[in-house]
Amino acid sequence: MPATIAVYPEYEAQVRDLVGQHRKLKNGRLHLAVYFAPPRRGKRDIFLLEIIEGFGGDVVDPEDKVFEFGYGSTPGFRMPEGVSLRMLLTNPAEFRHAVDHNWKAVEELRAAREADDAIVIYGDALGKRLWKLLQ
Repeated sequence: MPATIAVYPEYEAQVRDLVGQHRKLKNGRLHLAVYFAPPRRGKRDIFLLEIIEGFGGDVVDPEDKVFEFGYGSTPGFRMPEGVSLRMLLTNPAEFRHAVDHNWKAVEELRAAREADDAIVIYGDALGKRLWKLLQ
């Protein structure tokens, strides 16, 4: 059974709602959203990768890192004390580059996928092609 879902089955609906909200944003186009459990995660962390057209000016990070931030419970996304939602945000060009150069975030995402610890919450045609790059 996937680790993220085994630990937090009650959060999948909230993650789906959050992704639905992000799909409605006008400043970027969401191509892929993946709810996953990387090997490094704390037992209490929830991870969500989003690939968004235009994010970061559609440039590749010179330090070879996918932008990541975390936050705790909010009024719209309730979590117990000590649980963090870790968001990883990138754009299609950076994601392709990250896959080609095997960035750490890609290694973690690939490991989660191989362990069946990743769920595609949303993927348009481009997002599905990007997801297949991890095979």
